Amino acid sequence: MTLLAAWLVVALILLFGLIFHRALALQLNRGLNPPIRDGTDLLLSGILPGIALVGGLATVLGAIHLLRVEVVLPIAALLVIWRRNDLLGILADLRGLVVAGVRATGKGDPFPLLAAIAFIGLACVISVTALFPAASADVWAFQIPLAQSIVSHDGFVTPQVDSNFYGNIPLFFNVLFACTLLFIDHWLAAGLLNAAIFLGFLLLLASCAQRWRAAGSLLVCFLVAFQPFFTPGAAVPLTDLPRSCFSVAAVLYLWRYLETSRPSELVSCALVLGGAVGGKYTELQMVGLIGLALLPSIYRGKLPLPLFLTCVVAFLSVAGYWYAKNLIVLGNPIYPFMFGHPGLSDQWMADYTLELGRAFDPANRFFVTNLTTRQGWHDFFFIMRDWFLDRRLYAIVALMLIIGGLIASPRRIFMLIATTAAMFIIWYVVMFNHIRWATPAYLLYFSTAYIGASLIAEKIALSKTAQLGGFVFDMSARLLAGYRAVSGYLFAFGVAAVALLVFCLPAVKFVYRPSGQPYSWMEQGVMDVLVGRQGLDDFLGAQREGYVIYRYVAANDLRTVFQPFDTGSTLYAAAYTGGRDKGWLLPPYIFPESEGDVDAFITRNNIRYFIRVTEKKELLADRIGAAKFVLAEETISRMLPKSTLLLKDGFGWELYRFDGLSAQ
Repeated sequence: MTLLAAWLVVALILLFGLIFHRALALQLNRGLNPPIRDGTDLLLSGILPGIALVGGLATVLGAIHLLRVEVVLPIAALLVIWRRNDLLGILADLRGLVVAGVRATGKGDPFPLLAAIAFIGLACVISVTALFPAASADVWAFQIPLAQSIVSHDGFVTPQVDSNFYGNIPLFFNVLFACTLLFIDHWLAAGLLNAAIFLGFLLLLASCAQRWRAAGSLLVCFLVAFQPFFTPGAAVPLTDLPRSCFSVAAVLYLWRYLETSRPSELVSCALVLGGAVGGKYTELQMVGLIGLALLPSIYRGKLPLPLFLTCVVAFLSVAGYWYAKNLIVLGNPIYPFMFGHPGLSDQWMADYTLELGRAFDPANRFFVTNLTTRQGWHDFFFIMRDWFLDRRLYAIVALMLIIGGLIASPRRIFMLIATTAAMFIIWYVVMFNHIRWATPAYLLYFSTAYIGASLIAEKIALSKTAQLGGFVFDMSARLLAGYRAVSGYLFAFGVAAVALLVFCLPAVKFVYRPSGQPYSWMEQGVMDVLVGRQGLDDFLGAQREGYVIYRYVAANDLRTVFQPFDTGSTLYAAAYTGGRDKGWLLPPYIFPESEGDVDAFITRNNIRYFIRVTEKKELLADRIGAAKFVLAEETISRMLPKSTLLLKDGFGWELYRFDGLSAQ
């Protein structure tokens, strides 16, 4: 029920955003004929700017501490009533999309039905994986607590959480998370909003094709959704994937504007760019790149001043609050970088800056990131091949499509290729510490490949005879003649069979060989959950350390539990029980001062339960420090003779009840 309720809240947020994006687009495109390509395009391309509009409105309410249910619901209802014609227009567009798909299927076109099956299937799979609590400690240490803090304060405070760094950075996506937590007090709602952003980006990308959108959506699934780099994080309430989707969407809207000259496309670019910049400082790079791409239009006078000012207002309405707040409160709009860091020591900033500028893995620190040297370029191209291309079918296919698009229409795809290259170079020179920081560049790489495929398809469609274009167009003419020679239904059956073979063969193999996962982006055991072969709790208990123990602790409201071996114990205990910490576990940084303080430490902290770990002791000692490990072992050895074993899991974790406290 929580899953359905969360999706309902997310759907209402999306609908609210679509209403106002539609109203804005029609207003901006007044005088154009036609004002929009069609209702389907507006529907598919309006999700992300709609979410940006919702985030901007929520930011305004949060700034004046009115982000609470009794304020949000009446405002939303009044605004929807005001724009009821746009609501009816969206419903009509939805109906038209369904009718067109049914009509095309009835005529033997298999692509609309296959596209719908692929999209709905992907949404269902992501919904199931959203039920798995994230394994990243950042989710429970910062992202969810930040959203919960916004909800509990009805808006923003300084700092938002007890961290001068994380409590003052841009929080646009945490505001979006908070919008869902207002109604569903569970981290699942935040994860599904992230999933909606990812799915909305896929729809936007599919809509960029001039024709064959349904067929194109299958290619989008192949290039982006069904590969292991993006989809595993789609429903995890982290900000890396959503801000990447917003950032790349800004480039796609800019490309659409250069193609159509419709003002709504450039304003949508400004809105989603504001969301990306409002989510992380690193996306300020995209402001410069988009500005460079617009320079020719500005120089030639093709960008009207009113439209430019409208874009500036749209951008600032979404991103401006965070930078203005930091400038006023902390004297630094991009706190804590460049202009000062009150509340953080110089040494902390020096260490943090050093961490950002070098690879996390020491094995990668020998690469030269200075591109003024020959070795720097050599290492850059090695990383591009080894990290992003080598042994990756999706990436190789994408490269072929980019090259094909460059041959078919170099002028129309050049901006996308140049921006992709610039983003990879910026990542390598400035932020070469982890591959996940290259997510926007890699996502734009596959998006450019899809645009390349659409340009190739357009070129083929426009070729009337073989003499217009050599071998490729000769083959296209032959294929077209072959298609006309056979029944449309026979062609549809063939396409459906190929699509099912490509996308479903791994699942069929899984039925007969259940030991492995059918798709590379799936975590081990996910398919067992999807087909009902294993329950969700059984899966998490088998895959996640501490899941069984922490669930038992929360279910029985055990207090206070000593767990010194898991540095994220309080975070994960909360994660596995809805995201709230009710004080079950002693914080992992609290230890006895010395061996002589052990008995007093047990009494002082009212320890009645403890967790003992019998495996990977060397790793644990390295993780928490040798001295602390010795004190933890000494504390447990004192309690163990007077304790009762309550529960064991498959990872060597044991939960004990300490029976000796009352006798002391």
